[in-house]
Amino acid sequence: MHVEWGITMNIFQDIQKASHNKIESDEAAALAKGFSLSNSENLEGLIRLATLRFVLDDTATTLKLTNLISDIKFDNDFDIWTWVEHGLVLQSAVYRKQGKTELAKECINKIASTFENDPINKRVFMRTLNGDGISTAYSKIQKAYDEEAEYGRRIALLWKLMLIREMGGGEEFSTDRADKEIQENIDRLKILIESFNQ
Repeated sequence: MHVEWGITMNIFQDIQKASHNKIESDEAAALAKGFSLSNSENLEGLIRLATLRFVLDDTATTLKLTNLISDIKFDNDFDIWTWVEHGLVLQSAVYRKQGKTELAKECINKIASTFENDPINKRVFMRTLNGDGISTAYSKIQKAYDEEAEYGRRIALLWKLMLIREMGGGEEFSTDRADKEIQENIDRLKILIESFNQ
C-alpha cells in the first residue's frame, strides 16, 4: 500500500527544506523519494523523524507524521507493527501532555488489543514493561563509538522507556522512574542534535 497524496510527501519535503540538522534532513530526504505503508524501513524512518521532532518539542509535526500510520491494523506482522506501536506511543505521550486523556487512552488500547488473545506475546510484553532490555540499552550507549552512534542508541532507549511510561509501567519499573530516565535521555539527545546542526 503506497501513500500517494501530495500533501503527505510535502510533509517530508518541508521538513527537509527547513532542517539545519544532517540526521533530520537525510531522513526526510529519503522519505520524500517514496513512502510505502508496507515498507518497514520507510516506517522506521518516519518514526525516527517523528521522535526527533518530539525530542525538540515539536508536537504538531510529531502528530502529523505518526497520523500517517496510526490506522494500520495489527495482522501479526511485527516488522510493520513495531513502528506503528512506536507511533502510537508517541501520540499517547503528546496527547497526555496536552491533557487529552481520552485520545491517549485510545492509543494505548490499540497497543493492548494486539495481545488480548495471545498469552505468549503478552508475557513478553509484560517483561518489557518491567524494564527487560533497558540495562542492555544503556550498555550499548556506553559503547557507542561516536556521537551519531550514541544518538541512534539513545533513540532506541527512548522508545523502550516511552513504551513503559505510556503503558503505565510495570511492577519493577515505575512510571516515575520512566519519566526521570526519559527526561535525562531527552536532555542528552538535544545536545547531540545540536551538535549535528549544519
